[in-house]
Amino acid sequence: MLQTIRAYLAADTESIANREDLRRQLTSRLALLLTLGSGTAMWLTLPYNPFPITLFELLCILFLLGIGARAIVLRYPALARQLLIWGSAFTLFESMRVFSASWLPFLSLILIPASVLLAPGSGLATVGMIAGAAAWWTHIGVRSYPLWGLLAGQALGLAVGWLGAHTLYMALQWAWNMQQRADRLLEISRDHQAELSRALRSLELANEIQRRTQHELAVARRQAEEARRMKEQFAANISHELRTPLNLILGFSELMYLSPEIYGDMQWPPTLRRDVYQIYRSSRHLLEMIDDILDLSRFEIVGFTLNKEPTPLEPLLRGAVEIARDLFRGRPVRLEVDIEPDLPILEIDRTRIRQVLLNLLTNAQRFTEEGVVRVEAKRVDGEVVVSVSDTGPGIPADKLPYIFDEFYQVDHSLRRSHSGAGLGLAICKHFVQAHDGRIWVKSQEGVGSTFSFSLPITGQYLPASHLHVERPIELPWSESRPRVLVLDPDPAVAAIVRRHIDGFDIIQLPDAGQLEEAIALHHPHMVICNVSPNTPSVQHCETRAPVPVIECSLPSHAWFSRELAVAASLSKPVTQQQLLETIERLGGARDVLIVDDDRGFCQLITRMLETADNGFHVRHAYDGTEGIQAMRASRPDLVFLDLAMPGADGFEFLEEMRQDAQLAGIPVVLLTAVDYARDPSRQMGTRLLVHRADGLRPTEVLRCLKAISDVLKPRYDERSVPKEVGGAVA
Repeated sequence: MLQTIRAYLAADTESIANREDLRRQLTSRLALLLTLGSGTAMWLTLPYNPFPITLFELLCILFLLGIGARAIVLRYPALARQLLIWGSAFTLFESMRVFSASWLPFLSLILIPASVLLAPGSGLATVGMIAGAAAWWTHIGVRSYPLWGLLAGQALGLAVGWLGAHTLYMALQWAWNMQQRADRLLEISRDHQAELSRALRSLELANEIQRRTQHELAVARRQAEEARRMKEQFAANISHELRTPLNLILGFSELMYLSPEIYGDMQWPPTLRRDVYQIYRSSRHLLEMIDDILDLSRFEIVGFTLNKEPTPLEPLLRGAVEIARDLFRGRPVRLEVDIEPDLPILEIDRTRIRQVLLNLLTNAQRFTEEGVVRVEAKRVDGEVVVSVSDTGPGIPADKLPYIFDEFYQVDHSLRRSHSGAGLGLAICKHFVQAHDGRIWVKSQEGVGSTFSFSLPITGQYLPASHLHVERPIELPWSESRPRVLVLDPDPAVAAIVRRHIDGFDIIQLPDAGQLEEAIALHHPHMVICNVSPNTPSVQHCETRAPVPVIECSLPSHAWFSRELAVAASLSKPVTQQQLLETIERLGGARDVLIVDDDRGFCQLITRMLETADNGFHVRHAYDGTEGIQAMRASRPDLVFLDLAMPGADGFEFLEEMRQDAQLAGIPVVLLTAVDYARDPSRQMGTRLLVHRADGLRPTEVLRCLKAISDVLKPRYDERSVPKEVGGAVA
């Protein structure tokens, strides 16, 4: 009702504006006509002898009235109308007083219709003034006017003026209504045309997909043979495309949340700080998922692995709900949370379980137009059950058995109003089953649906810290998991091992000199020594302790930096702490050159260095050629370099830099989103060497061989085999 009243008021306002515009234009034209007519009459009176001075003065008044009304009509239209009407009436009155011609009052028949059109109500007043003056002067014998004829003519003028104005306004309203109707019809036509265009586009897309599918089936064998090479290239490219913008989101949100003072002396509202924190936390979750996806592609792992660790369930569930809360803002859907207190600590992969709950919440939000979405978690016997219920349309009973199938959609029609590829629930099923849990759904059409999953309750223990500390605190043996030492200065290597080896606490050792002390302190299950594939077996990995030592070649920034002869290598997204620690380790540079084609990333690094307030002078170059020119113009203390750039990339930059004796000694730090670009292991292969100080028993060797035979398969179907492939097991 309120919307209808508003529309009516808007239409009425527009109609009044149109009338005012019509009166303004009519006033301007009548003023012009009056000016031209009176001016012409003045010119015609000039030859008369004797000169009619009184008539000339009256004509001058009319001339000035026309000019004045036309001059102010744009800024003061109402005043211009009144001036034109009453000025003309006054001039006619003066003419009747001065001249005795009996036809003078009949000039009001011209003035009356104009008065009715320009100012409703003024026509009747004009009639009263002229007719009253004529009647009075006739009564006292000063003049002799035909009063009945004058009154009849003025009445007729009033009627004609009113009918003309009414007809004109009706025509104007009709034209406005027709314009409105034409606009509505045009809008409907555009909507129908857009729907038709979308339908045609959908049809074209369906035909294109069909043709592409037929082509892909024809070349499937050739694509299968090239799959491994394409997979490796995809891992490098998608890493760059995802990590580069994610680095900007993480970096700027971290600066805004932790160091808001860099943006000036301003008061940040608490709600804004919380929103920025939500952006930061959600992007961290996205980064963890991206790492998993890239690991699957890079290391050719079928399926996925779990990084299980003891996790308090309530903070994890509430954090996932907070991430998804923005989906419900501005909608008539209420998000409720009911989590039972004192839930047990579970051995789960936090990222996977968080993703399960986010998928269920997203699914509920998509199908719930109004009502309630409720998250519940409670302990039931030997497991924890988490449920997400909604008041959506529900699921037909005959479709419930297929709801967790991949690519399954309850509504397969092209007219469905909900998007999605049908993978969310299938992914939830795989993740929950990998935790030895169950997932199910209960639904009733027209009432809603409830998706539930259960996680088994296992033993509780305190996890060892993954952070490197100077004097680690040893946990009681009964409460700690077996540990694995990873000898590599790159934290990413330890993170990779942690994601793919279940049931162990992974402890990183950046320096081989700490190996004996760490073995004595942690009593590890094994030691993983990561080495470059083109170096001989390193003696510093050996230990006198009877612990298995495994030498392998996992891509590492440390030996990748050695291969490229650079000072350090950091993978995007990078943090301010990483930058400052690297600069301090390299000697505290002040003049810093950033060579990266991403201007937003250059801005982020500049802001991070400026926030540190260490007097950094930061310069930018957006390709390799520009970077060399900047270095030759002014020699920097340190260069941050991106490897993947259009034109001259980072490798060409390094080659040209080393050919210049004046630039060869400048330290270079790689900042790249392409993980391990031009990985030397692709050309030189990898190796796996197992040894122990007290030797390996024959049964242990045979078991190792059995495990390797289950993992490594011959690749006779490959068309191209590297000329030199390293690999050893002892």
